[in-house]
Amino acid sequence: MAPRISVIIVSYNAADQLAAALDSLAQAPEVANDPGFAQVIVSDNGSRDDSVARAARAFPGCCILENGANLGFARACNVAARVAQAPVLFFLNPDARVHPGTLRNGVEYLETHPDVAMAGAKLLNEDGTVAPSCGEFDTWWQAFLRSSAWGELPWFRKQANGYALRQWDYASERDVDIVVGAAMFIRASVFAELGGFDERFFLYHEEIDFARRVHNRGLRVVFLPQCVVTHLGEAGGSKKTWGARGVLAWRQRSRRLYWVKHHGRLWYWSLSAALAGRYLVYLGLAALLVAAARRVILR
Repeated sequence: MAPRISVIIVSYNAADQLAAALDSLAQAPEVANDPGFAQVIVSDNGSRDDSVARAARAFPGCCILENGANLGFARACNVAARVAQAPVLFFLNPDARVHPGTLRNGVEYLETHPDVAMAGAKLLNEDGTVAPSCGEFDTWWQAFLRSSAWGELPWFRKQANGYALRQWDYASERDVDIVVGAAMFIRASVFAELGGFDERFFLYHEEIDFARRVHNRGLRVVFLPQCVVTHLGEAGGSKKTWGARGVLAWRQRSRRLYWVKHHGRLWYWSLSAALAGRYLVYLGLAALLVAAARRVILR
């Protein structure tokens, strides 16, 4: 009998975190009480630590794919999806820990909601506080606010991307634009139909691109508060591997790729021009302040 869910974890030099993630899966009641419930696949991107050996010990019977090199997140997920046997895929970061019932709740929801193609879990920080678990697609103005940091100014804060989500307690199910890729369910048939993740996204934004394509097909993306995952975040994942500058560079590259792909070059270059033009505004304000100061001094 085929498993009801295939859990896919991409790992790159994350032995400790990977072992803990696999241990949380092994201890989940739905897995512990029914070994056939979940297929667990580790797609290892050429780790130089003992990730592979420890994964085998942490979850005996898991499928370990040794890619031999760092293929990036999207491609490593696609490699694993090709050997997945379940109708539901669950992509889990190695720096995440599933809570009891998360897998079963996600599977049962997708089984009873055929119009939902993608769903995200409620993410918690290590201290138990709720982490941002979903988001909104950027408009041109929101992209400008995000990229210029003007979105943090009091006058513009309510217009910034995700403002409404920051006022929400994440306690109820709702349709959303985007779910965070650290813990997300995707219907396997839809994943295959859409060709999986776009492998041009080496790191970051692959789930946003996929969510956009899901919406374009008229299917739903949903946030599920009954599925809970503790996530260490970048401090325990990407930043540890790439460093703060590396993470920023990958984010910016993937964001540019996403904007050009889904909005076009005119949209992207007009945004770039506006972002560059804001420095002229700064210079103008500085000149006005200098002129005002000189008037005061000369009086």
